[in-house]
Amino acid sequence: MELLARLEERFEEMNNKIQALEEENRRLCAELEQERQNKQAVHERIEKLLGRLQEESV
Repeated sequence: MELLARLEERFEEMNNKIQALEEENRRLCAELEQERQNKQAVHERIEKLLGRLQEESV
C-alpha cells in the first residue's frame, strides 16, 4: 500500500512540474513574440530613416 501512495505522490509531483513547465513555456512564447514585434518595429524604423537619408542626399 505504501508503494502505491509513493507512486501517487510522485505522479502528482510530476504532473505539477509539467503544469509549471507548460505555463513557463506559454510565458516564454509570449515574450518571444513581443521581442519579434519589437525587432520588426526597429527594422521598420531603420528602413524609414535610411530612406530619408537617401532622399536628402539626392
